[in-house]
Amino acid sequence: MRGLIWIIVLFAVAVGLAMAASTYSGNVYIVAEQTMLRVNLHAFILGLIALVVVLYLLVRLIAGILHVPGRMQRFGVKRKGRQAGTALNNAGLAFFEGKYQKAEQEAAKVLANKEAGDNRTLALMLGAHAADQMDDTALRDQYLQDIAALPAKQQLSRHLLLAESALSRRDYPAAESNITAAAQINPHLTRLVRLQLRYAFDHGNALDVLDKTAKLLKAGAINEYEAGQYQSWAYRRLLALATDSSGLKACLKRIPDAQKTGELCLPIAEKYAALGLYDQAVKWVGQYYPHTQQAELLEPFVHSVRYLDEKAQRKAIDTADGWLKSRPKDARLLMHLGQLAYSKQLWGKAQGYLEASLAITPSVQARLALAKVFDETGQDARAEQQRLLALEGATHDENEALLPVVADAHA
Repeated sequence: MRGLIWIIVLFAVAVGLAMAASTYSGNVYIVAEQTMLRVNLHAFILGLIALVVVLYLLVRLIAGILHVPGRMQRFGVKRKGRQAGTALNNAGLAFFEGKYQKAEQEAAKVLANKEAGDNRTLALMLGAHAADQMDDTALRDQYLQDIAALPAKQQLSRHLLLAESALSRRDYPAAESNITAAAQINPHLTRLVRLQLRYAFDHGNALDVLDKTAKLLKAGAINEYEAGQYQSWAYRRLLALATDSSGLKACLKRIPDAQKTGELCLPIAEKYAALGLYDQAVKWVGQYYPHTQQAELLEPFVHSVRYLDEKAQRKAIDTADGWLKSRPKDARLLMHLGQLAYSKQLWGKAQGYLEASLAITPSVQARLALAKVFDETGQDARAEQQRLLALEGATHDENEALLPVVADAHA
């Protein structure tokens, strides 16, 4: 639409000039001292226009000639800039392809290019990381020294690389210093949080491990399995650090119910028993054993029951006897019930439980417990028989354990 308007305007101007030329005719007189030159008005106008055009073209030609050196210089600068960009692109591709030597060489080309401009910063970082992957510490430190001259906000990559290297060498003061410096620039960077998690794990800081694991899991930087491994370690660490009832209570508040009823159920019961909190240990096993059916829970249960008062012991034995109704063929439960009965000097019950356990699954521990029962009831021959059978069972178990080693030796 705009072009059409211009055409109309030009046509209008042309028509106006044609009409003016036909209306206004005359001569132009040019006087130079004693010479006078008469020129037709129309010819003078056309000549004047032609002169202006020639002068314009001449000026453009002269200006173009004068600007040739500058244009050549700018062309060279652009060409070098393109070469720097190409070298930087090649360095990045080589780095991510695992060709670290080539990546460093391409980064060096960028740095040698005087027209690299802002590409120098990225080239320095690529060169430093490539040298680190090649274990060329001297070359890496040269790049890092150049990076140190950059503005503070561009030091993040250097701090992260130094922190990672320090953690690998277990140089924890240097790692902490660089992690702190990186956190001041960008505290939410995923790579930084990973390094903080690694540092906290190496130092046994369970609370920090839980915090950093939660951040990485929320950001999608680690999967559920990896997060679960870190969390499980942290919860176990907190359990190990608990030294009294209040500390253990605070620890249990942090542990999710799924962990309490799962892999940490037994460690918690054992911790109660280790701290001398026998009543809590018995309650814990009584609460979770019917659901988890972990036979290992019975050992801290039996151990703790021995330290309770008469009434509590009787209640605990009745509780364990109730479990037997739903699991009458549980050899380990029968064995532990026999041990409880033995501790209460209920020789008949103890013998019944232990013999039932041995009838289902013979075990050295059950035979030794039954031998003690026979000793208490004056059945020395039967007690000796059980000890001999226990010895045979222990020898058999040792031979079974040695078989793979012997087979490997022959192989």
